[in-house]
Amino acid sequence: MEVDYENLLKDFVAESLELLDVSEQTSLELEKEYMPEQVNTLFRAVHTIKGNSAIFDLPSISKVSHLLENLLNNRRRTETRPSDEEVALIFVCIDEIRKMLSDLDKYKEYDITGLSDRINSFLSQLEGGDEEHRPSESKPAFGFTPIVKKPAQNESSKEKVSIPKKFLDRARQEGKSLFFLKYELQQESDLEKNGEILQAVQPIGEILLSGILNGNGAHGKGKVRHYVLLLSGFSKKEVSSIVHFPESSIMEIVKREISEEAEFSPATGRQEQIPLKMDNSNGSLQTDSYLRIPLPVLDHMINLAGETIVVRNQLLQKVESYQDHSLLSIVRNLSQLITLSQESIMRTRLQKLDSFYKKVPRLVRDLEKITGKEVELHLEGGEVELDKNIIDTISDPITHMIRNSVDHGIESAAERVAAGKPAKGNLYLSASLRGGNVILKVSDDGRGLNIGRIKEKAIERGLLTPEEVERKSQEELAELVFLPGFSTSQTVSSTSGRGVGMDVVKMNFQKAGGSVSIASNPGKGTVISATLPQTLSIINCQMVLSAGMLFAIPQPNISELILLDGKQVSTIEGKQVYQLRGHLLPLLNIRNVLRLSADSDEDSGRYIVVVHTERHRFGLIVDEIDNSEEIVVKPLTKDLSRLNLYTGAAILGDGSVGLILDISGIAKFLGLQANLLEELKISAKKEERASEQYLLFTVRGQLFGLNSKEVQRIELIDSEKVERIMNREVIQYKEEVVELCRLESYFNLKGDRVHPQNTMILLQSTEGKKGILVEEILNVADDISAFTKSDDPETGIVGSGIMFGQTIVVIEGRIVLSKVSKNLTLLGTEQED
Repeated sequence: MEVDYENLLKDFVAESLELLDVSEQTSLELEKEYMPEQVNTLFRAVHTIKGNSAIFDLPSISKVSHLLENLLNNRRRTETRPSDEEVALIFVCIDEIRKMLSDLDKYKEYDITGLSDRINSFLSQLEGGDEEHRPSESKPAFGFTPIVKKPAQNESSKEKVSIPKKFLDRARQEGKSLFFLKYELQQESDLEKNGEILQAVQPIGEILLSGILNGNGAHGKGKVRHYVLLLSGFSKKEVSSIVHFPESSIMEIVKREISEEAEFSPATGRQEQIPLKMDNSNGSLQTDSYLRIPLPVLDHMINLAGETIVVRNQLLQKVESYQDHSLLSIVRNLSQLITLSQESIMRTRLQKLDSFYKKVPRLVRDLEKITGKEVELHLEGGEVELDKNIIDTISDPITHMIRNSVDHGIESAAERVAAGKPAKGNLYLSASLRGGNVILKVSDDGRGLNIGRIKEKAIERGLLTPEEVERKSQEELAELVFLPGFSTSQTVSSTSGRGVGMDVVKMNFQKAGGSVSIASNPGKGTVISATLPQTLSIINCQMVLSAGMLFAIPQPNISELILLDGKQVSTIEGKQVYQLRGHLLPLLNIRNVLRLSADSDEDSGRYIVVVHTERHRFGLIVDEIDNSEEIVVKPLTKDLSRLNLYTGAAILGDGSVGLILDISGIAKFLGLQANLLEELKISAKKEERASEQYLLFTVRGQLFGLNSKEVQRIELIDSEKVERIMNREVIQYKEEVVELCRLESYFNLKGDRVHPQNTMILLQSTEGKKGILVEEILNVADDISAFTKSDDPETGIVGSGIMFGQTIVVIEGRIVLSKVSKNLTLLGTEQED
């Protein structure tokens, strides 16, 4: 049987790159805090790469992997957090292996002498250095307690392990035992045996630490002595029985608090219930559920799916012209199946952004080292899925955006403290799904854009005149950073200042079918937002006609479709607007925007397609609204792409070509002012006002208002059922005694009663349910004209205004009820005296 060496080599490269991603992430965690599991994970990944590279005769990768293993073995012996130099060496090794994997032929005999000398020199310094000058290995850092020592049998030296004090405290707090287990393995044996032992121990407690014992006797006679620090609710005898360790090799550092319910009974069969191989079985099942498929195969499937959609649309148009309903039904069922198949095929290319997010912590860590700044990274939306082609296209632009945020945006620790900010800056990378699009944001809490410097640069380069600069809004000036060669950096560094980058960022996002914008608040930070489609191949569009030409508008950009009413159209400063539910909607006629011929009848029925982007909302006037279709996106020529008015073209069911409108590009092309945020703010204010509705009622001719949120119920009562107890009026309501309050005495109302007070407004106060007796319920109002807030809200009066031509007093029910009740108590006391 012939071995497919080429495909095996591709699998090796793919697997090794995944292992390097894991190694990189683990190294970042190890830099913050030492944990044995992290070192073991890192060691296993490197060991796998080393073994596989030897199979494929890649000596350079094997040598670098071996050097990295030496570094990790040293860390396993010392069991402390690595130094900055050691972490840097680990990352250098990972980067070197990644570089060699990028071109195996070129780097097969790669010279690693320099790296080898550097690592060996570092290890020699550690091994030959004086213990007193190695605080990272011997001093009780990070809250470690004095060393716990256990004498080794038949050995003169002693093995030492540092146990963090937090583990001792935790064992005492939880009432559990803390065990120290020792065992020996062959020095040359694989890690599998050690993994089996750890797997057997894990079900009976929590492994807090594990590793190799240090000391002269730890590696005697070709054997390696391992240890495990175990937190468990079992006794020493029970642990020995379950894991088959002699009791002499188990040391109980903290003894558990024994309760009557925690006794171990051999008859319970507890040992049989421990699923020692549960993880292995789950692991194999998980592995079998995935299959590696070459990307060209997926691309071919997606192209076929796209062509199938085109043929499906043609078939539907033909069949609908016939009067055969049974045939039409079959074709529609077939159309539905094709749609479902297409959706499933498209999902094969969707990939979670987590795959890209894993690379960001390393990038930020390196930028911290280069710039000397402190940055806290916040990642959100890693579960959002995006087409792999799009992820590959935007990876470099997002990387550049992050570099800009750290280099340009976030200040140094000293600057931040002087500005009253925390010394550590914050960098946010977030992703979210909105209307079928993915919204990516890179933001920081730094200094923001230097608008003054942008103005100077724009004038200096002749982009704008001083008069034009003053007329530009802050948002328009911020957009200048996307121009080629535009940079506000005074110096050229390894991260910025060359004037190359933000224009490429914009170009790449447009290439991926998206758009990018920037917003900045001086002293507060900068937000760069990008809008992207989830996939580029097939999208849902609304087809429209204008001047006899067919255009496609992406469904995610459409808010609604309305019939144009000429009475609602008005002109402001030469621009058409449409009155839509209390808002003025800017109108654009596609004929004018795209400079189409106007031969068709102007009086024909026209429609408005209300569209939106991240920053704009406006209406497109079209002649006719056609069907909604799934269309296959085809790329545009360079000339059409430069216009920024179209995102692509589509071959329709009848064989004709339709252009896909770029809504965001149209807004920018025409220089529309951002209006979506203003509309949202207005809507929010309206909702806030609407949420403050007032119940209007009268007492002795005086008009009162009460926030409707305070009202539980409004009930008509029988005045004959009102009782008086200790100078208070009460009524039995749903098996409860409810105290009744009258407002005339509290507000000193002198007018006559117009209606009997047989209406009760029920409220919940701190003292229970209480009712206000009123004469008449008038209405519920959203707004009160000429409203003036009270200077003394403690009286229970919120304010006053004008309703129905008379003064209205707005009260806070709970406070008024409390005051009325208190006055009645005082009145009762005076009468007794």
